[in-house]
Amino acid sequence: MNFGKYAILQPVTYYFRREPSLWWKFKPPTSGDELSMARYLNRGKLTLSADGPSREVPPSWIEVAHREIALIFAGTNITKSEKSLEEGGEAILTVGMEPEEIEAILRLMPHEMVMEIWAAIGEHVPGWGGPPLEPLAEDEAEIPNSEGREEEVS
Repeated sequence: MNFGKYAILQPVTYYFRREPSLWWKFKPPTSGDELSMARYLNRGKLTLSADGPSREVPPSWIEVAHREIALIFAGTNITKSEKSLEEGGEAILTVGMEPEEIEAILRLMPHEMVMEIWAAIGEHVPGWGGPPLEPLAEDEAEIPNSEGREEEVS
């Protein structure tokens, strides 16, 4: 399909601040992703209160973060073992997994890493993603991320 100037842009490859050899790739959301997110936000979930009755509540902010990350996931080089992908390691996630499968892995990851991904989405996708990250402390080296990297990761 040719959408002209509305064409989907290329995926963004984000390099982690503390582990610059690790990257996470996300694609711009499609209208279908927006629809899926809207349905997710409006579905609510039942919770039980201490006195017994249940009530419907919207997803929490961290659930929203996980769902946004999952919907536009486009690849990562984070592996299940110490072996890198180049050394035959297996990625923790693969393109095409269901959002719920990706969310299950996100729940196992360090919170700071997930927030870094969500902030990167916020930098590149209008209306999506989390707040900008606080600068790293002076003793922690910060490197250029998706801007300033010449190599293309596939």
